[in-house]
Amino acid sequence: MEPNDIAKRSAGNFAIFAACAFVLWFWAALINWLAQLLRLSTPEHLTNVATAIAQSSTLEAIISIWLLTAAIAIAFPAIWRPLSTTTMLMFDVGYGVLGALTGFGLAIGLFGGGWRIFLWAIFYSAVIAGGYVLVRKFLPLSEMRSYGRGRWILAAALFVASPLILLWG
Repeated sequence: MEPNDIAKRSAGNFAIFAACAFVLWFWAALINWLAQLLRLSTPEHLTNVATAIAQSSTLEAIISIWLLTAAIAIAFPAIWRPLSTTTMLMFDVGYGVLGALTGFGLAIGLFGGGWRIFLWAIFYSAVIAGGYVLVRKFLPLSEMRSYGRGRWILAAALFVASPLILLWG
């Protein structure tokens, strides 16, 4: 599969999940409002859900896994072929999750719950997309074996960054 096709599919997954999460948030808000009328819920319940989503470390976990996988693929190109299907699936699912978190973040922000999750989801999505483009441009798979020391430095930087983002992202 061509890199451009992967990018289009990932962008599509991102947009679809973002839209679904955005609509889901409003649907949940409507149901919570109806539940409040029946005294089955409180206004704070929706705020608590927004807080839980905003404090989730899902974004950091996704980014950490991507960085570690990229480090392994860059350091050991011979195992890239077996990893390619897994990595493609990880990009599809990962961008779907980032899209969903972006959609939730947008809805949460509009409800006055803060913009943290939205801004971080957009930031991480842009960083991953930019990183993907840079790696594809400067380390094409067909020539990866000839990139000696530079390849190892990049792989080491990604390897070190992955747990740091997970722990302190």
